[in-house]
Amino acid sequence: MLNGIGPLETSHVTGTLAGAKVEQLEQLGRRGNLLKAGQEFESYFVSYMLKVMRETVPQGELTANKMGEMFYSFYDQEIGKRAAESGGIGLSDYILAAVARNEDLARSPSNSSTSVKS
Repeated sequence: MLNGIGPLETSHVTGTLAGAKVEQLEQLGRRGNLLKAGQEFESYFVSYMLKVMRETVPQGELTANKMGEMFYSFYDQEIGKRAAESGGIGLSDYILAAVARNEDLARSPSNSSTSVKS
């Protein structure tokens, strides 16, 4: 007995802490997957933007064939991938912020349902 109340029950506290830890790990996993998806989208966007920009430039003698087009296709993909991995143009950050904002809105109770009458 502790102060006449009874024995300390720690299983509830331990279970709550373990549940919170599991929830944090799941949330980190979702964030990691979301970051990866955001970077892949940004990589695709940047490589497509480079492809479209390249179409506005007249072709030279060395790249006016199928092999030159294939080279630039792979080159644009790699530039897009590396740009996204190094911070890119901010699309993946924007996606993470938008999802976090939506999660916060989904978690917060609406003002009308929590109003207390006195």
